[in-house]
Amino acid sequence: MLAIHDALVSAGHEDLAGLLAGKANRTEWEKQYAAAIQLGDENVFSMDDVPIVSASEEGAYVMVWQWVDQSTVFQGTSATG
Repeated sequence: MLAIHDALVSAGHEDLAGLLAGKANRTEWEKQYAAAIQLGDENVFSMDDVPIVSASEEGAYVMVWQWVDQSTVFQGTSATG
């Protein structure tokens, strides 16, 4: 995430970089959901109507969403923490 933050700052998007930095303070539940992305179908993503794009000469990061079902992460526990 640091690379995305740095790319946003260098592109003049300090406000957006600040919002992204706030995401770094994730709860344990959020971390487990993020880790579960690697366990699922890697080709299933959703994108906002106007996604966040951080472009460079070599390519771009495009912010996308992937659904992670609670049952694949929290077996027998509640994901409300």
